[in-house]
Parts: sequence; structure tokens; C-alpha cells
Amino acid sequence: MDDTSVRELAGVLHELAWRIARLGPAKAGVEPLPSSELAVLRAIMDRPGSSVSEVAAQIAMQSSNVSAAVRSLAERGLVDKRQHQHDRRISVLQPSSRALAEREAIDDAVLGTVTAALTPLAPDSVAALLNAIPAMRELTREVVASGRAAQVTHPEPRNVRQPGASRASAPARPRSPT
Repeated sequence: MDDTSVRELAGVLHELAWRIARLGPAKAGVEPLPSSELAVLRAIMDRPGSSVSEVAAQIAMQSSNVSAAVRSLAERGLVDKRQHQHDRRISVLQPSSRALAEREAIDDAVLGTVTAALTPLAPDSVAALLNAIPAMRELTREVVASGRAAQVTHPEPRNVRQPGASRASAPARPRSPT
């Protein structure tokens, strides 16, 4: 495994993922989401009932960024926030019925796009791509795991009062909407 081949693979995967993420919603007549909001929405769809901190851990994103994405997704009508049934201090996140319907339309559009793109390819190329599915899933799991490890080694910064500073001069800690 040489560095040039891995770099080429990374570039091809990134470009393909970006194009599919843009083409699917466009073909389905749905406004494409920024990548951070898309990641948060996917995490909520994968694990409905998660809290902001659970979503942040799942996708290796800072809680404050997840909160901002959730606010935007809620404003778009794609995420519903509810109080946790046992701990009212915690909000749990659910995909809205609109998000679920749009996801199905996007999935259908992506399927159509990929099917159309596979049609002119040589049968050996199609077979190679289909045979690569298990390896791609394994690669995805490893990328997710390395993202989680990176978040553990670089935890979210906290507003910390400097020694000798009074509470009045300490920076205000933003209130979390969740």
C-alpha cells in the first residue's frame, strides 16, 4: 500500500461522496444540507432518541456545533426535539416525518443516479465495485473510530476562568438550548 495510491483512493472517495450528497437532494427536489447538518441528521436517523452529546460523540463533533446544526435542522422542520421522559433537563432528538420522507426521496434519487452511472461501465468494473462493498463498510467503521479517537485526544475546549480572575470578569458561558 503506497502513499500515492491511498491519496488517490481518498480523493476519489471524497469526490464521489460529495457529488452524491449534492446530486441526490437536487434530483429529489430537496435543498442540499451543509455537510455538518447532514452528518447530524444522519446520526439522528441512525439512532433516534439520542441527545446532543450522544450525537456529538457518535460523529466526533463538538457539542456546540451539533447544537447549532440541530437548531438549523429544527428550523427547517427536519428534526424534532423533545424532553427526555425520565430527565427533563435533557432533550432527545427525533427525525421529523418530513425528514424521513425526504430521506426516502433522496435515497431513491441516489439509487437512480448510481444505477444510471453503473449502466455504461464494463461488467468487470461493476462487479469490482459491488465486491468492494464489505471493504467500504469496514473502511467507514475505521474512519468513524479514528474520528472518535481524535475527539478523545482533543476534547472540546471549555471556558475556563483564569487564575485570579473574578467571576464577574470570567467569560460568559453560552447557555445550551438542549
